[in-house]
Amino acid sequence: MLALATAVIHLALCHRFGYYRDEFYFIDCAKHLAWGYVDQPPLAPFVTWLSSPLGYPVWAVRALPAILAGVTTLLACAIAAELGGAAFAQALTGLTVVFAPGLIGIHYGLSTEFLSPASWTALIYLTIRLVKTRDERLYLPIALVVTLGLYAKYSIAACAVALALGMALTGHARLLRSRLLLVAIATVLLLTLPNALWQITHGLPMLETLHNDQLNRHALANGMADESPNRWINALYMFGLQFAYNNPAYAAVWIWGLAWLWRSDRSDRDDIGRYRYLAVAYLLLFVVLIATIGRGYYIQGFYPALFAAGAVAIERALDARRARSRGWNGAQPAILAGTFVLGLPMFPLSIPVLSLPSYMAYERAIGLSRPAPPDNAYHLINPMFADQLGWPAMTQTVAGAYWALPARQRNITAIFADRYAYAGALDFYGPRYGLPTVISPNNNYYLWGTRGYTGQSVLAVGATDYRLLLRWFGSVRQVAVYRNDLRWMLEGPLPIYWCTRPRAPLPAMWPHFKYYGL
Repeated sequence: MLALATAVIHLALCHRFGYYRDEFYFIDCAKHLAWGYVDQPPLAPFVTWLSSPLGYPVWAVRALPAILAGVTTLLACAIAAELGGAAFAQALTGLTVVFAPGLIGIHYGLSTEFLSPASWTALIYLTIRLVKTRDERLYLPIALVVTLGLYAKYSIAACAVALALGMALTGHARLLRSRLLLVAIATVLLLTLPNALWQITHGLPMLETLHNDQLNRHALANGMADESPNRWINALYMFGLQFAYNNPAYAAVWIWGLAWLWRSDRSDRDDIGRYRYLAVAYLLLFVVLIATIGRGYYIQGFYPALFAAGAVAIERALDARRARSRGWNGAQPAILAGTFVLGLPMFPLSIPVLSLPSYMAYERAIGLSRPAPPDNAYHLINPMFADQLGWPAMTQTVAGAYWALPARQRNITAIFADRYAYAGALDFYGPRYGLPTVISPNNNYYLWGTRGYTGQSVLAVGATDYRLLLRWFGSVRQVAVYRNDLRWMLEGPLPIYWCTRPRAPLPAMWPHFKYYGL
């Protein structure tokens, strides 16, 4: 019931505000289906392409992530059952997974992370079955899960390697010497070969994307930061986010689960020590994230399993207490009720159960939104919600600048968006205002090129490449600016420049504008 309820809630609310930047990009990628892209595997664009007959409505683009919210809940409860959990442990697992803000956020919209919670949880479940039954035939479904996960996001490879290392370090090395494991690895390599070849033939652009993303870490408009280009500062942010993303009130559950998986040895009467590899794998992943300056949500797919382990540990502790007291244990329903109640305050922060005015009032009521300079006004603080607002108005502003150009110039004018977010939104909403297809040097738009434009007249949207515009054009004149206070947390005014008198043809200057990353 919990799994069904969470899927229904996501399906009912996912379209309330609108698209966010990555979804616009996926729509353009869906119009250029390929085995790979500069900054991602092909699954998210393919899922987007499935909604193309309907015109890419928000609810259709987000339908699969919404369904996967329920699937992840079911898989987490299955892990709890495999670890010996009864009805209480499975119910507690379900509640924590349903209300964990990080998991809600991933399932709310379509992103490259959309499959991570379900695929990581499925992978962990299968390894638990492998360790428990010693049935090496499970390597085949493991290979299929890893393959599907790799087509969504490459990070599942790190999870698989960490699990294997955890098994090797905790007494399960014999399972890793299986011939079927070699078959599974060969299967994954064969099935992912098309994507690997795409990356190789394009010069491994994903590596450049990751490098630039590590360097491009900055605070939000109110000074709040949750990432940094400095490895150790970023590690502190990442550590804190593990509590925020999983509800600080639920920390006792997953930390207890991590300790429970670690503390027992193989002589334990419950033999829980056989699953210590999960704790080792989690810690290894955390070290890798620190070393690679990763983002806090990159490890979110591991938490359904930790919640399940914690729920089982709590259930056993309560059972032991009841056995000692030889009386009725009323703690279980109280804990379940408390888990539900403690999950409610963060729920509106993760999915739009409230209308925008009501939500902004909620931010003020809990002290999240405070008066900010220069006008001491209250602003929308939630960056995930802010990013879904204002795109049609931005497109209309660009269209006004475009149609204000002299007709002779307008016919040869390229609309240039410095980042993929603006390019995707302008491509999606632009046709209703008569705008041509946009060009951009960012990510896969760079590979799609200049679309035949010469550079004699360019309408440039965004300030990121302003210095490059000054370098390559003899005239750079601001002709419009887009402002939206609802997007204050993410960005300030968006300038629009009319660039003429190029110092070189546009194809010649194009490589100098290339940027892979956010």
